Amino acid sequence: MTLSPASLQAVGIIDHYDPDAELRGRLPKVAGLASALLLALLASAALVPMRGAVVGAGQVSVESRVKQIAHPLGGTVAEILVHNGQHVRKGQVLLRLDDRVTSADAEMSTLGVDQLLAQKARLEAEHGDAAAIRFPEALTNRTDPAARQAMEDERHAFALRRAEKATMAGQLQARLGQTRQQIGGYQSQIVALRRQSDLLEVERKGIQSLYERKLVTISRYNQLERQAAEITGSIGSIQAQVAQAHGQMNEIGEQLLQLSGTRRADAGTQLAAINAQLNQQRVRAVSATDTQDRTVVRASQDGVVDKLTLSTIGGVVRPAEALMVIVPDGDAMVVEANVSPTDIDQIRAGQQVRVRFSALSTAATPELLGTLAYVGADAVVDERTGQSHFPVRITIDPASMDKRSRGQLKPGLPAEIYIQTGERSMLSYLTKPLRDQFALSFRDN
Repeated sequence: MTLSPASLQAVGIIDHYDPDAELRGRLPKVAGLASALLLALLASAALVPMRGAVVGAGQVSVESRVKQIAHPLGGTVAEILVHNGQHVRKGQVLLRLDDRVTSADAEMSTLGVDQLLAQKARLEAEHGDAAAIRFPEALTNRTDPAARQAMEDERHAFALRRAEKATMAGQLQARLGQTRQQIGGYQSQIVALRRQSDLLEVERKGIQSLYERKLVTISRYNQLERQAAEITGSIGSIQAQVAQAHGQMNEIGEQLLQLSGTRRADAGTQLAAINAQLNQQRVRAVSATDTQDRTVVRASQDGVVDKLTLSTIGGVVRPAEALMVIVPDGDAMVVEANVSPTDIDQIRAGQQVRVRFSALSTAATPELLGTLAYVGADAVVDERTGQSHFPVRITIDPASMDKRSRGQLKPGLPAEIYIQTGERSMLSYLTKPLRDQFALSFRDN
């Protein structure tokens, strides 16, 4: 049995026991053990590697992003054809807006285009002096009453204008024929007068011979001279009328040419104006038709309807108001997250990422693995908080997801990301603030 120094002193084996001396004797051993432990801790801190990570927060999304459905112009709800959770196909009708005003506007705009197209075809026929109108296929291929009526109206106008032109041309041709007949009559008169002049000349020569022999009086001779002068004057007057008639014929011919040319020129002028009106009307028709088409809201892609904000027929939809979202089918799950600017130098595309979902239990959704696919080129400032961050995107490795976790992950689910940055010692982590402070302290101003 081992006795303590105090017991030995009590039985007289030792004369004096000093506890402080005993403690002083143990201090070197304790100090040695503490030093060894401290050295071991320092060695571990300096030598044992630790895996580092940049931490960020974000939420689950899909690779092609959730498609928000909105209407650029707004309107009144006429029919709602889907509900939350319903699967839809690309192009499927989701809802309809009241189209009574837009439908009438589109119809009137289209009617205006039809009428202008028909007028253009008629003016082109008149400008080319064609015998019939050649309407464009945009009208002839249609069977609606509006297009047929537009073509029929222009055919009627074309026929009336051709009839009017033919009437005016006929009148001018009649005047031309009358003038020709007048010229023929004048020429017949000239021939008769010249015949009279020839006969009178023979008689005048005979009377002159008798007058020279004093067989007739001077009055008889002068009478024949006067008759010859009158005939010559009549011939000159009739020749002047013939020249005037020829001038009238030339004028009528010019009127005939002008009748066709003027109408063609008028058709060309109207055609230029119609083309300008047609271009403007086409723009209005396209806008009106587009507005009419937009009253039917369709799915932009295959997916599931979510966050439907409409529930009442007759409700008002404001322009650009979000009506619902469509979560795309079959897209890979990604995490959209934010990283502090102080950590941006430690991350790059391709790094491994661990993803945790704080809203789910660990048993339901274990930690998933992913890859850093995108790092924003510039910091983004949050307008609400005023803090800046770099956006990053992580693609989740499908191999790390089981069937249960696939069912649990939904767009918008909050997530925590840990971007692995490599191994560093504990001592490096502990001394980094001190080293950073030293770097700032010794920097030149």
